[in-house]
Amino acid sequence: MRNSIKIERKKLGKKGDYATLVLFGLIFLLGFLSIFWDLKLGIVSVVGVIITYFLNRKIDLILYLKWFSIALVLLALLASWILELSFWMFILQFLALSCIHAVIALIAAIQNDHTDIIFSMNADKFSCLCPGDDYKGYALNPMGYLKHFKTKDIDSIQQDRHGLLIVVKGESLRPRELTASEITQILAYFKAEEFNLVEVIPTRYIHQAETELAWVKILVFGVPCMLAGLSVYFLGDNGRNAVVSMISILLAILLVPLLLKLVNRRKHRPENK
Repeated sequence: MRNSIKIERKKLGKKGDYATLVLFGLIFLLGFLSIFWDLKLGIVSVVGVIITYFLNRKIDLILYLKWFSIALVLLALLASWILELSFWMFILQFLALSCIHAVIALIAAIQNDHTDIIFSMNADKFSCLCPGDDYKGYALNPMGYLKHFKTKDIDSIQQDRHGLLIVVKGESLRPRELTASEITQILAYFKAEEFNLVEVIPTRYIHQAETELAWVKILVFGVPCMLAGLSVYFLGDNGRNAVVSMISILLAILLVPLLLKLVNRRKHRPENK
């Protein structure tokens, strides 16, 4: 193989930033709306967030997270005692409003222009995005799943209704983010270099994983939405109880990454491999 092929994509690594931005943005929006439910509590929380912002510019609070958490609990106890505020509402509102720091940082990161190589191949090696069934990890950091293989280990390559399928030492790989024209370009490259292409029938495990992806989406995103809706309707008196409604929506948002973690843990158990 005398030539090489390289396919790039702009801002692919930003996909995780976009997903995280939406998550933190929703949490911050809930915190912001809760200010109008109790102005006194909202003013105290906003002042706390502002103080935290300037404090974080002096020292990295992440390095002192334990002490910061203790100070936050003491501040909440003091505020609930002196100003007669709800301890838990102050904690939840402060954490929700603090998401503005993450939102600002993520927006700055997204605005940085960057180009990533999603597929490359030469005579010795090739690389592609192969996250397997780790949906959460790939959504947050796609380029973290750029894997490298030896070109001589390729058994066969084909295109089916799901995209490009490459078999390397008996292992089936499905490179992500490739368009139909790019797949055609890759196949033409193999034919031009006189590769012996073999028609590969995907194993049942590939189809099973692809079918499970649809069910995972329903489980991870549909179940929290359904539980939040039922909680707001029955426990929150159809939204009239602002405290219960806000907590229900916040817990539903936090349930999404927890379900993703449980699904990935189940799929990586030895009996599922």
